[in-house]
Amino acid sequence: MRALLVAAAATAAGVAATAATALLPGSDASGADPAALAVRAALAVVTVVPLVWAAARFLDGLPLTSFGLGRSPRGWAAPLLAVLAVLLTTALVLGGAVAVGAASVRSGATADAATALAVVVPLILVAQLLPEELVFRGYVQGVLGQRFAPWTALLAQAALFAVSAALVTGSLANTGSLFFLGVFAGVLRMTTGDLWTSLATRTALVAGGVVTASLDLRLLQAPALWEALLVFGPALAAFWAVYLLRARRPDLVRGTPPIAPGPRRGLGQKGVLYDVGSSYVPGQHSRPRWRPDVVDEEMRVIREDLHCTAVTVFGEDLGRLEEAARLALARGLYVWVQPRLVDGAREEIVARLARTAEFSERLREEHPDRVGVNVGCELSIFARGIVPGRDFGARTAALGPLFPLLPLFNRRLDRLLGELASTARTRFGGPLTYGSGTWESVDWTPFDVIGVDYYMDVLTRDTYRQGLRRLRATGKPVLVTEFGCCSYEAARYQGGSGGDIMDWDDLDDRRVTGGHVRDERVQAEVIGEMLDVYETEDVMGAFVCMFIEGDCHYSPDPERDLDMASFGIVRPPAPESGLSPDDGHWEPKLAFHALAARYAATVRADGP
Repeated sequence: MRALLVAAAATAAGVAATAATALLPGSDASGADPAALAVRAALAVVTVVPLVWAAARFLDGLPLTSFGLGRSPRGWAAPLLAVLAVLLTTALVLGGAVAVGAASVRSGATADAATALAVVVPLILVAQLLPEELVFRGYVQGVLGQRFAPWTALLAQAALFAVSAALVTGSLANTGSLFFLGVFAGVLRMTTGDLWTSLATRTALVAGGVVTASLDLRLLQAPALWEALLVFGPALAAFWAVYLLRARRPDLVRGTPPIAPGPRRGLGQKGVLYDVGSSYVPGQHSRPRWRPDVVDEEMRVIREDLHCTAVTVFGEDLGRLEEAARLALARGLYVWVQPRLVDGAREEIVARLARTAEFSERLREEHPDRVGVNVGCELSIFARGIVPGRDFGARTAALGPLFPLLPLFNRRLDRLLGELASTARTRFGGPLTYGSGTWESVDWTPFDVIGVDYYMDVLTRDTYRQGLRRLRATGKPVLVTEFGCCSYEAARYQGGSGGDIMDWDDLDDRRVTGGHVRDERVQAEVIGEMLDVYETEDVMGAFVCMFIEGDCHYSPDPERDLDMASFGIVRPPAPESGLSPDDGHWEPKLAFHALAARYAATVRADGP
């Protein structure tokens, strides 16, 4: 409601400014002449800026710095790099078009361009860009982000921005392009945590447009192509420059100011994921052979050596799931059972969950209060029919380009989850949860526990706590159904995408790309950082992903060290050894020892 009120008030101020400039003698219809811009700039300074300040101060009790206007000694790298990327790309496209004879410019127009840069661009910055960024990317996106998932907040502010602009200009002609402009600026805001980068990027884009107009540019050949390059090229260059800076030098990107942690509490469920066998592409399987004696011994290790109090058993084979759950319960562990089926159709997923709920109820009757059912994992990409794509990999890749359609995908997901929850409820009397992806906005009404696969990456690091608090605000307990990290330096910034460095083109000779070097300390450190957050954010429990990825073998050759790109906390032996993890052969990694020490420090106080 606060976001809507501020957006409506800012829109009203914009409509009033448009009406005022129309009364100026000699003002053109667009209101883009210097006199009209000067009036709008003055009105923006005396209306919109105080409006946002007052809303932040009196409605939220927060300073403007909380909405992206903070300052950091090293925080200017991203805005400056974005401006450089825009101006350089614009110059290259313009120069290229003129050089190949595809465009011409008016001779002697340099002076006009310089004047426009000196006068018009600063006025547009104050009259239009600053109030728009302050209201929509600053206040609206910030307030909505406290309640909704980041992408939901981003898309909502973009929609409000487009509607507001249509009302201010009195035209619906550019509503679609304005929505995507709002998305673009919102992504920059989300990536950097500040408004300066989106404001600087938009200013540079406007400067490029003003120069182009002042030069009286005429496109002579393939005008559609060159116009697209001029419009989209600089913006994409700015985004990739900022994204790469954030990925490679996160210390140079300011990010969102950290929020204070809450009091430290022990986790009720200190867990790990255990894979009974999964296949993500045809011809691949994480556990070809099943030995119950090996599984029993590994459950002993999980309970006694790793000091876990809970385990999530997941995989495709329902018989294996039931047997693994029984063995874990016999070792004194709380068990969440999660059936998975990559590329499964709705009917098959529902039928398999029904069978899972039935055997889970038998287990619950034998072990009261120690069994829960997790109805699935990130079903928007695991299941067919929610996000377009022929297989798991295609759907994962489609998420980025299709992110404006996330509200549609979430509605489809909620329908499936509602059916799954209803199916489980009629067969199972224990608690239900779901392992949601961070891009999914789930209706948690039919579930007892909110579940989230919550990895820390370059985009979520600065808002990691806020994400958990947003979920806790629903009033239901929050379970981190997956978290973890791979074992190389850059993995600390990749989160759940850490395994993407593995090339799957040849399943018989998978390799690690990018020249990465194994570093087990990274995995141990990141897991420790995330546990620090969970223990100070009143989280019900957390489950490390995962005990072992059996088909990701270790190798002294970095290019073939698949374990480097896995989330396992124990290391499968090298293929040359002739040993198999299916027979219980593995070595604990640094993360195993770090996690065991961490869980052991609280297991005596909290109990199983």
